[in-house]
Amino acid sequence: MEKPDILLAKEIPDSAIPNVRIKVRNFGPIADAAVDLRPLTVFVGPSNTGKTYFATLIYALHKVLEGFPRFPPVTSHVYDAVKEMRISNAEAADIISKIDVGKRPFFFSDLPEVAQKIVQHALQKPDCSAMELKKELERCFDLGDAIDLIRSPAKPGKMNIALAVGSGGRELWNLSMGLSKSRIMADGKINDTVLIPEFMHEDKNIFRFFRTNLKNAEPGDIASYLATFLEMTDYFARGMEYSETHYLPAARSGILQSHRVIASSLVARSTRAALERFPEPPTFSGVMSDFMQRLILHDTADLYSRHGPRRKPSKALLDLVDVLERKTLDGRIQAITALPNGYPEFVYRPRNSKKPIRLNRASSMVSELAPVVLFLRNNIREGDTFVIEEPEAHLHPAAQTEMATVLAQLVRSGVRVVATTHSDWLLKAIANLMRQGELGAVEDGLSSPCSLQPHEVGIWLFRKNGAAGSAVEEIPFDRIEGIEPTDYEDVAEQLYNRSADLQNKLERMVNKA
Repeated sequence: MEKPDILLAKEIPDSAIPNVRIKVRNFGPIADAAVDLRPLTVFVGPSNTGKTYFATLIYALHKVLEGFPRFPPVTSHVYDAVKEMRISNAEAADIISKIDVGKRPFFFSDLPEVAQKIVQHALQKPDCSAMELKKELERCFDLGDAIDLIRSPAKPGKMNIALAVGSGGRELWNLSMGLSKSRIMADGKINDTVLIPEFMHEDKNIFRFFRTNLKNAEPGDIASYLATFLEMTDYFARGMEYSETHYLPAARSGILQSHRVIASSLVARSTRAALERFPEPPTFSGVMSDFMQRLILHDTADLYSRHGPRRKPSKALLDLVDVLERKTLDGRIQAITALPNGYPEFVYRPRNSKKPIRLNRASSMVSELAPVVLFLRNNIREGDTFVIEEPEAHLHPAAQTEMATVLAQLVRSGVRVVATTHSDWLLKAIANLMRQGELGAVEDGLSSPCSLQPHEVGIWLFRKNGAAGSAVEEIPFDRIEGIEPTDYEDVAEQLYNRSADLQNKLERMVNKA
């Protein structure tokens, strides 16, 4: 089974956002791929090469793992297993000495060896994270069985997905899944990592409670307290680094304009009589379903999560929405919720206009950017992952270059961005932002709020590789050439040659006349 190798292909400075590498084999149209997620990750290449497949995989992994935290999720049955283990008084005393307020962080290796093995083993059980990922892939792709993702005739019957999470070039943990028609396989490893950072010891009451109870516990109760402690550390890891993921599909403008009709139709079909009449009700992919739900619950969807109230959007994100509406849309996107069926209707109010315009009567640019505005205003927070397909769709080249600035400002606001694109304009604008970032670092040590450092950007080319399926490779940034996919160069050369040939023929025809 495929396993992650060294986490990063090149050294990337440590940051608040963990480094992530995802490898796949025989996944949809993709034969082999290894992608390092950066603060801005862009997929380019011909259609039907797997860009949307990989973007959806990122979304599914994020959903299952609740982000890409520095410590993998721990399931409830792991706590139950820890409660049943036997811990000696010496091991309990060792833990108590390490949970010492204000002295140092608490590491995974500080747990008793038997507890470490229990947690490690959970990553290697197919019925844990691997099974959850399989189910999420089936939901996201609207499949009866994830095995149907395998498309390559050259390597039939088996698919591999591997994930590694690290920080500052050091791998913290990894997880891999192998899937065939006969079984599901899983493997994983947790390297020594911090469970409780030093600054969290400032909350003395929590740690005093566990120290006191561990000291006074009967030998048979020590394991139970340790399980609670492990659950608390996992909760802290989730709470500190918990993030949402948001997916804007390529068909977002059409869904936005018709979501009320679609939702009403599905509700009408949900009665028992309707189900008997339509035994196979229509279904959406999980990506589309999630997108529609966020539209319907646009003003409340992210107020709360399973980890408690979510942060309010940062001023930087709200300022970004304001600039996008003023400069690009020349108006505002608004929601009208006082409707009999309860579904919001989204409208566009041009600047200096008293009457709003329904989105199906607005320009294609307005319809395309409206979901971006709504998600930025109501859903996306610092630390989230934002996946957007073809952000340039229906936009004039000038607006496409402005969208590059929007993506850069999202990165500057602490949002991880994944985008698929066919736009040469967008790539050229991103390259300029990277040049601007390098120039700012050289001149004054500070970059512009909408600049990008080269190490923050990863551009990945998806290309067809015959019957074996698509291959994926990173396009290096060049200060002179910028970011130029090879197939774009081929198209430009063909157009130039065709233009020159036609001009020569026209000149000969004129001369003969």
